[in-house]
Amino acid sequence: MGAGTALAPTAVTALTANSDGNSVSNSDLSRPQAVRLSLATPGELDGLQPTQALTQVRYLHSLLLSANRGVWEWHPDSGVQRATGNLWLQLHRDPEAALSGVWSGDLALVHSDDRDGLLALRARLCQQGTFVDTTIRAYGRDGQPVWLRLWARAFTAPSGARFFLGGCTDYSESLSSRSLSYFSGERFHYALDSVGDGLWEWDLRVDEVVLDDACWRMLGYSRGQSESDARAALARWKTHMVEDDYPDVKQAMEDNVREQLPLDIEFRLKHRERGVVWVRCRGNVQHSSAGQPIRVLGTLQDITARKKKQLKLEEELGRLRQESRDRADLISSLSHELRTPLNAILGYSQMVELDQSLNPDQRRRLAEIRKAGQHLLHLVGDVLDLARIDSNRLAPSIEPVQPAALVADCRQLLEPLAETRKVSLTFEPLGWEHAYVLADPIRFKQVVLNLVGNAIKYNRENGRVVITFSPQAEGWLRMSVLDTGSGIAAGQQAHVFEPFNRLGAEQGKIEGTGVGLAIARQLTEAMGGRIGFDSEEGQGSVFWVEFMMNDAPCEVLQMAARPDYTSALPACRVLYVTARSAWASRMKAVLSAAQQVELQVATDAMKAIFGARTGAADVIVVDGELPGISLQEFSAIVRGDKTIAAIPLMGVVDQCSDCLDVCVPTSYDLQILAEGLRYCLSLNGEPGSGVATGPSSVQ
Repeated sequence: MGAGTALAPTAVTALTANSDGNSVSNSDLSRPQAVRLSLATPGELDGLQPTQALTQVRYLHSLLLSANRGVWEWHPDSGVQRATGNLWLQLHRDPEAALSGVWSGDLALVHSDDRDGLLALRARLCQQGTFVDTTIRAYGRDGQPVWLRLWARAFTAPSGARFFLGGCTDYSESLSSRSLSYFSGERFHYALDSVGDGLWEWDLRVDEVVLDDACWRMLGYSRGQSESDARAALARWKTHMVEDDYPDVKQAMEDNVREQLPLDIEFRLKHRERGVVWVRCRGNVQHSSAGQPIRVLGTLQDITARKKKQLKLEEELGRLRQESRDRADLISSLSHELRTPLNAILGYSQMVELDQSLNPDQRRRLAEIRKAGQHLLHLVGDVLDLARIDSNRLAPSIEPVQPAALVADCRQLLEPLAETRKVSLTFEPLGWEHAYVLADPIRFKQVVLNLVGNAIKYNRENGRVVITFSPQAEGWLRMSVLDTGSGIAAGQQAHVFEPFNRLGAEQGKIEGTGVGLAIARQLTEAMGGRIGFDSEEGQGSVFWVEFMMNDAPCEVLQMAARPDYTSALPACRVLYVTARSAWASRMKAVLSAAQQVELQVATDAMKAIFGARTGAADVIVVDGELPGISLQEFSAIVRGDKTIAAIPLMGVVDQCSDCLDVCVPTSYDLQILAEGLRYCLSLNGEPGSGVATGPSSVQ
């Protein structure tokens, strides 16, 4: 019904009604008027011809509908209704369908929070009311929220039936400060829109989703093209979502509503024209006063540019890692190839030295050949160790060890060198002879030999080297190596741990490869320790390493709170393969304190393979005795399966095996198990994202 069309006869009567709401009869309209104004009075209408009266009614319509307004008529008994005005077209293509959606029908266009109150108001008006004036929230054809002021008055038709005549106005601009819950704050909305972020709301009670213009623009829709039905908006978005991402998004939404976990997830959407866009969806659930979830409010951010940059960096990182592995393989291969001819040279030079017919000059030359060959052999060995550490192929076997005993063994090996250099070598454990630390005994001795060997070689004549132990905060034990050498200049201290950098000593007479400190640092950090130094030029240096003590004394632990290794474990999924129920129960009991670790038990190898393929395990822990299959065979199956080859293998065994990445003893406790899991997860940087590259053992 257009703006220039007259209402039904009852509507004309209503437009000429008295202010008290009672209908006016024709006899009441007989008073003549001397002057007719542009806006006719009820008496003047009665004296007009039908065409003139129709003109007046049209004029009244034009006044009412000149702005963003609409008028409506409703007969509740018969259900007849009419609506006219531009306002209704903003809500629906059919004005009468719009009136049904906001007042007379199912209220499908009314915000869910206002429906119950509007239904109660409509019922009271039909029963005994004469006038209504209310403000409601509704959805426009573009799916966006609007504020509507709706008013009506009751009239009585000549037949005695009651009907209602009223109007409706868009009050969104006037009530912007009282905007919808998900658009509270006009300035905040504009601020988000200026950076391209969108706002959305999901009403859980009626399963309706409302998204603002920015959200639709991310898919390539303009305001006029966006979804007009709020309850169909979610369905439209599902069609644009990449199918592989939908399960994760659905799970994140359910976790936010049911478990009250923060909603923060990234997923992909199919743009209408330009491929795929990445978005970051964040939000949180709101609850009613009774504690029931009623809606989820959130923001949507286009992160396509950042994601492309991140994926490019990850691709570049993967390429660099592959190059590093290839380089390490090449160095390892060359090192092994060089050892064979070097050993032959050394062997034959020693055989020639046994010849008694050699004169002193020939012996001196042979000694130089042997000395150079041994130096080259040491260099090859150091390079091989460095390459193995860089490629994670030199994994430590962590267990409780007594560092004092290991240092004493190293001292005996280094005393001949100290005597040759005329350096006093002193070991003072200072009461920590029986302390235990968590380290690999072989690698620990290698670190000690490198540090103490450097302290002796680069010391002055008649100098001193002192090895001491001292407790540190949080249960760490420090081993310090003090020397009275020339010290390290301040400008060179940043390069101390660089491989093949001898800080100018290559010009001197002291032999060396320049990789000893680099190896010491990498081995120390691989065992979970810390390394550092203090030096002053002309005064000497103190190099130190620290390892966590096993069962540290109470007075040491009281120096600071002991680290909680369990809580330091990242969230991960562990698949434990064992046929012994007692061992499975023990593993569950040990990991019960680590709530972030999800443990799954498989009773045989085939179930383990299936579970790893379907359960996305981050670490596979295997028993030393698998039924019907050996550890080597099981490892070969895992490494040969592309879908699970990247998962690290940790064995609960007393003997380290080359087919496993990490080993823990059968007498493991929570601390040792946590260290083993942390090492497994560190092989690839992130749970489930990397490839284990070599055998390891943790005890």
